[in-house]
Amino acid sequence: MPVAVTNDYVIEKAIKDLLRDNNTPMNFKAIDVSHNISALSRPGLACAVVSGEYTAMDNSGEVEEKAKIVVSLVFKNVANEEERRKLAHPAVRYVIGKLHKNNLGLDMEPLTVGNWREVTTAEHVAVACMVIEIEFTTQFTVVPEAAEENYRELLSICSTFKSETPDNETLAESEVIFNEVNNEPEQ
Repeated sequence: MPVAVTNDYVIEKAIKDLLRDNNTPMNFKAIDVSHNISALSRPGLACAVVSGEYTAMDNSGEVEEKAKIVVSLVFKNVANEEERRKLAHPAVRYVIGKLHKNNLGLDMEPLTVGNWREVTTAEHVAVACMVIEIEFTTQFTVVPEAAEENYRELLSICSTFKSETPDNETLAESEVIFNEVNNEPEQ
């Protein structure tokens, strides 16, 4: 049964949960592509809704969002590039097969695969990694009733920030412990 409110973060989380399912022989390790990705014992996965295009429906206040999603896959093999590619190409097909035409149990149009491309940089090659991005799109309705829920969620997130002054006019700073994110136990 679809969940009540679909938003960009919910989509990202559903994709990660599906592809990180530890009950299947093929699962990915969650990674943060903006940090050190050289310590991988299995393929890495990051997912982000990177853009949205909005269309007003009618006088109801509902808006349709067409979202573009990028799934990044990272492969490490110190042997050579051929061994990295040997793993990467079937993994790309696997991810496409799992996500294309899948609505993830959410109240949205099923994902439609777009393009994939290799985005490996010289820095990645230096640590024996290969990075591939796969694009997907979906569409869902942004309902006015969700505004209050989004506001409460935003307040909850903002409450974790610290401010330098009582009037909150300085840039907020937040504490994030990346070791807890990046060093999840291997399974």
